[in-house]
Amino acid sequence: MKKTFKFGWLILAIGAVIAIVGAVFHGVKAVEFDGLKVQAVKKDRDIQKTYAKKEFDRIEIENGSGYFAPVDLDIRQGSDYSVSYSGSSRFEPKISYQNGTLKIIRGRNISGTVSFDFTDHRTKIDSKLVITVPENVKLSTLKVEGIYNNLDLEKLNVGMLELDLNHTKKLELNEVTAERTDVDTGIDAGQIINSKLNNGKLEFTTEADLDLVVSGGELNNIKVKTEGRGRVYYKDGLVLNGGSTQLADIEYGYEYSDDESDSEDVDDTEPSPDLDADTITVKGKYEIKNTNGAIRVGNVTVQGYRLTNKHGKNTLHDQQQTNGGTLEENADQADVLTLDNQTGENTVK
Repeated sequence: MKKTFKFGWLILAIGAVIAIVGAVFHGVKAVEFDGLKVQAVKKDRDIQKTYAKKEFDRIEIENGSGYFAPVDLDIRQGSDYSVSYSGSSRFEPKISYQNGTLKIIRGRNISGTVSFDFTDHRTKIDSKLVITVPENVKLSTLKVEGIYNNLDLEKLNVGMLELDLNHTKKLELNEVTAERTDVDTGIDAGQIINSKLNNGKLEFTTEADLDLVVSGGELNNIKVKTEGRGRVYYKDGLVLNGGSTQLADIEYGYEYSDDESDSEDVDDTEPSPDLDADTITVKGKYEIKNTNGAIRVGNVTVQGYRLTNKHGKNTLHDQQQTNGGTLEENADQADVLTLDNQTGENTVK
């Protein structure tokens, strides 16, 4: 046992020396050990693959073990079932079909290996994974997790939409219908276009500036929550029915008590997003909350308004308050939009 242990360390030491020499003199290939087996690190190639066509009504895309390269993921309506991949050979996903489930595992599995590749595991090759589903197919579940450059979902009908994304540059949902929605993403930008999302949450946890646009379609009983900074747009006939929108978390700021209302330095919060809404419809009781950002709405189809602010400015048509308070207009009606702020501005045009 001790001899094997010592021999293993001897191989590792020799491999390290060989790799260092190769890196310096460009004459030796990078190596890695799979157990006691020595093998050259495979060269990264640009590949294109189309996988066997099989029917499925459930999609699960998850992270395996090892290293990950960001990829563009495109899931959309098509003429038939299909799965294709183009990009880095090192990071080709594993595709399988199990009882009506399309299962995809991403990541370069290096479990059990020790590498002396000093040229880095990352790839310079752009990769893309495309999945198509026939028009008449409703997916029982669409579950996606991981890191992506861009994630596009288009013309899909889903029972359960579950997105658990780490840092992703852009998320786009175009004409997506979901009976249940569980979206928890760290993104730089998002577009939700003419989609009908029901019963659940849209949570955006990026710490960078978020640019989120929701245009057309419906959010029914959806709780929207953002963190960090940036701007949110609701527009072009979007219907908000039940649920709420919370811009920045109160834990990121400072909740003021009544006896601090006269303080000269009351705005001690982290910057929160601004929200602009134009040409939307509100059904039921809907609340938009902010900390120190602006909430500006106009051309809203709704029966009544309630604006409340701890220390900021309220403007409700021709009514105005400059240092907190509450303004109401037909607030006893069934369909009421509430704007709740702490030190930012609430504006109804």
